[in-house]
Amino acid sequence: MKISKDKKYKLRMGGDIKIYEILDGYVFGAYRVKGSKEFNAARWECNGNYLLDSESCLDLIEISPYADFKIDDKVLVWNHTKNIISKCYFAGIDDHGNPQSWHGGRTSFNETLKLTWQNCEKYEENND
Repeated sequence: MKISKDKKYKLRMGGDIKIYEILDGYVFGAYRVKGSKEFNAARWECNGNYLLDSESCLDLIEISPYADFKIDDKVLVWNHTKNIISKCYFAGIDDHGNPQSWHGGRTSFNETLKLTWQNCEKYEENND
C-alpha cells in the first residue's frame, strides 16, 4: 500500500489520522487514539508502517470510501464517466474494493445477483 493524501486512513488500533505531508519516503502527520482529545505528531513509512518492518498498532490502515454505506442504501452508480448513471441499491463491495449494486434495481430482499461498478455515491430523492 502506498499512502496518498486523497484517501482516508485510521490507525490499526482505531483512531483519527491527519496527514500533513508526504516527503522523501515518509508520511508526516498526527494521530489521535480513540477516546483521546489530543493529537500526537508522528512519522510513518510511505507504506503506512509506523515501525520499519514490524507490525504496530500505530500503522495506517486505509478506510474504504464505502465504509459508511449500508446494504440497500439508495445509490447512484457509474463506470468511467458520468454519461450513464444508474439509480439502484447498494449491495456491498467486491474483493477488490469496488462497489456493487443489486441487479435490476432490486434490493437484498428479492435479489442475489450483484453488479460491480467503478463509482458509487449515496443518493437521496427530493420529493418537493
